[in-house]
Parts: sequence; C-alpha cells; structure tokens
Amino acid sequence: MQSPRSAVRTFNKVGLGRFDVPHVAGRLLVYQQKGLSLQNHNAGAQTLGAQWVQDLGGGWGLYRTQPGEEAQVAQKLYQQGLGQYVQPEYLYQPTTLAVPPNNRSYPTEQALLFQQMKIEQAWQKLRADIASCQKPVIAVIDTGMYTQRSDLAPNLTPPDSWLDVVGKDLNNPRPARGTVQPEPGTGASHGTQVASIIAATTNNGTALAGVAYNLLRVLPIKVFDAGQRAGTLQIAQALEYAAGATQIAGQLFVNPTPAQVVNLSLSISAPGFSDPYLEHVLEQVTQQGLVVVASSGNADLPTVGYPASSPFVIAVGATDASQARAHWLSGYASNYGEGLEFVAPGTGVPVAHGPNQGEYALAYGTSASAPFISGAIGLYLLQQQLLRQTPPSNPSARLAQVRACLTSAAQNPSTWDSQIGYGLVDLSKVVEPSNPACFPRG
Repeated sequence: MQSPRSAVRTFNKVGLGRFDVPHVAGRLLVYQQKGLSLQNHNAGAQTLGAQWVQDLGGGWGLYRTQPGEEAQVAQKLYQQGLGQYVQPEYLYQPTTLAVPPNNRSYPTEQALLFQQMKIEQAWQKLRADIASCQKPVIAVIDTGMYTQRSDLAPNLTPPDSWLDVVGKDLNNPRPARGTVQPEPGTGASHGTQVASIIAATTNNGTALAGVAYNLLRVLPIKVFDAGQRAGTLQIAQALEYAAGATQIAGQLFVNPTPAQVVNLSLSISAPGFSDPYLEHVLEQVTQQGLVVVASSGNADLPTVGYPASSPFVIAVGATDASQARAHWLSGYASNYGEGLEFVAPGTGVPVAHGPNQGEYALAYGTSASAPFISGAIGLYLLQQQLLRQTPPSNPSARLAQVRACLTSAAQNPSTWDSQIGYGLVDLSKVVEPSNPACFPRG
C-alpha cells in the first residue's frame, strides 16, 4: 500500500502562478494535460517566446524566456491553451532574523550598547532555520537563576540538566538536580541578569533582547550559597559538570546537556593571585573542548582578577558609553593590565532582575561584559555548524581557535592595550563566513 506521502495525486490547478514574488529570471514551469503532442506543444510555445528546455515528468516542463518577460509569456501560454498552469521558478531564501528585533526596550536602551559589538550586523549573517543544528550551550555558573521567568525560560536547557552544586551552605553542600533557585538576599538576581544578556527571549514583544537571538541555550549551574559564597570546590565541580560529569559529596552527577562555553562572572581581585586546584580543573575542561570566559573584576586594579587571568580562560573587561575602560564609582572600575584580552559593554546594561517578568534593572560591571563575549563565542560555534565547518580534531585546540577568531574580529587585532586589551569584538566579523581566521578553507 502506498503511503499518503508517496501517492501521486492528479494536478487540477488551472491558471497562473504569482510573479510578484522573487523568481528566477527567464524560466517558467509549465503543466499541460496529456493529449497535446509534445512536438506541436513545443512549436507553439516557441512562437510565444518560450523555448523548451527539459521534461520534468508528470506533465511538467521547464521553459526558457527572455529575462523580464516571464509574466507576459506565461499569460500567452495559458491563453493559447499551451499550459494548464504556468508558474515562475520561485526563489527561496534562508530564513533571516528580524533586525532590529521586536522588543520594547531594545530601541531606547539596548541598541546603542549592542552596536558597540555590531551585534545587529551579526544577526543578519545568521539563519533562523537551525533545526539541523544542535544549539550550542553556554553554562552560566553563578548565583542560580529565576528559571520561571517566561522571558528567559524558553532559552534554557531542560530542567534535568540544571544543578545546584552547593545548596544553602558550602560547608555542608547539599547538591540538587533540577533546581537552581537563588538564595534570598543581595545579589540573588546576579545569575538571572547574566543569563538574560545572553538568552532573553528575542523578537517576541518582551522588553529585552538577548545577544543570542534565541539561537543558543543557557545551562544554569548554581555555586553560591545563602551567604553568597562560592568556594574553589564548587566552581571546580560546576566546571566539571558543565563539561560532562562531576562528583559532589561522593555522588556522581552526569550532565545530559553538556556545555561548549562557560561564563564565569566572578573574580578574586588580588594582584598575582591564582588558585592551583581550580587551575588544574580549568586545564582539564579546556582539554575536553570547553571554552571558559570570565570577567576581569571591578576593583580598578592594573591586574586582571582570577580566574580571568588564567591562560585557560578568556578575560573580559568592561567599557562605558564612549567605548573606553569603564569607571563607575571611586575605586570601582574595570580591572585592566596584563592578561586582559577583550572588552564588552558593562555600563548601564539592561537586564532581567528578580523572579517576575516585567522586573528589570541596569547592570554595571564586568559581570555584564563577560556574557557578551560568551554569547559571541556561542554564535561562532553555531555558525561553524551552519557552514559545515569541522571543529578541531583535538578538543583542546578549540580555545586557541576561538581566541584567534575573536582577536581577528577585535577593534585592535594587532595592537594590545593595557586598558582594553584588543578592544571590543565586532561580532559581525566573528560570524562572517569569509573571515579566514574564523572559518579557514580547506
């Protein structure tokens, strides 16, 4: 028995197709019922300006006309009975993203910030029809997240991947899967704010747009306890879990939705500081192909905070409205100096705040800058898939590949500056298929 899909139906449509939509110049598709000899049909069509090219089967034929005369010739063929139905060969385009997006606060509060990184131009180089691709996952290791917000929830990974590494007290960790509700108190919204910069639902009439334009997913991992403390172990375990699996208090946690990028909007701003155990884990997850991004810190120091200062982490500082290193209050400015790689907007960035949709705030700090770069890396990895680019055969080479791509797209790719590193990243260059530093040929 034939399936409904494979059954051939009789074509009964009569008339002309639409010539007011994009179509190939100089080509017509003609359907003619059986009964008219092919020789007579082709001879008659030729006198009307249509030259036979190919039999397409099932009564359909391909004809050539003078470019620009498709509609007139189609009309003649139909009127003379040489085509029961005549249409152009329509032109299809990849689904594009609406730019600027339909988000209420985007034109007045976000557009200028996004323009610092040419994010709108990048969106225009991406396709919305990504069903054939796996959306890259960005793990946000932070205070937890208000996952119930409808302007964020659709762009999160499934709940079975969420993990609270610590619970209420890092001295007595109580890990829990499927919940990352922030502990009450100052800073509770930090993780939600960071995630919204990447993954706020976009072009759907809500207030804010996300850098990722619904093309990436965020994996929430909570590492801060009720005292807003996160220890070496919690961050290390979160990194291991983001990459695939970790042991916490003797219990194995396997991540069903591993990340490709990790955002760490946290820092210890102490000159010369490093954390050898965390460094060991950072090296380990980098060798597994994870790309880690961290904020440089907000202490106005000429030294990048840790873990951003690690060679296994991409360090991000903050800019102000004039695209210079951001200064906010006395003693409160973006850290700078050796190890700083890039900068991103970090002054007055609109973010989701609190558990309810409709609650928003303005964020100041390098915590807001890091997710811009994390989102940029996620879109780069997505474009790699869309262009059928093969990732490095050695996963540990991914960080170097990403660094090279971002540097090529930076404001000052050949000149490092202690205040802003290589500068702002032009996201449109990061996803530009002809950029050889990002998409090498051969």
